[in-house]
Amino acid sequence: MHELSLAHAIWTQVETEMGRLGGRLLGLDVVVGAFSGADAESLEFALGLMAGRSDWPGARVHLRTEPLAMACRGCGAEFEVAGTVLACPSCGSMDADPVRGTEVRLESLEVETDGGKTDTSG
Repeated sequence: MHELSLAHAIWTQVETEMGRLGGRLLGLDVVVGAFSGADAESLEFALGLMAGRSDWPGARVHLRTEPLAMACRGCGAEFEVAGTVLACPSCGSMDADPVRGTEVRLESLEVETDGGKTDTSG
């Protein structure tokens, strides 16, 4: 269950940003790539546990799944992978590199400060 390690790493980022920003954490948005190898439900559960034991127990945890996108080395087209078909829809080449959908990352924080609500990109 590497989701607990991922959640810990993300929560460390949250704490660092909150130390810099101050205020009250209202929510965090996390992107889970479809080919990251992480189980979104387990990660959301682990992050919820960490939030509940933090200085911000009411913080909302929102996960968004990002589909796998590839860039074709043959023609340069960028495309989302549908199912298990990895061929470029423009030229049919199988020679492509992933450009999105392979990572887990903290996307943003919603923070309430004395000046009001602030959304920060992570």
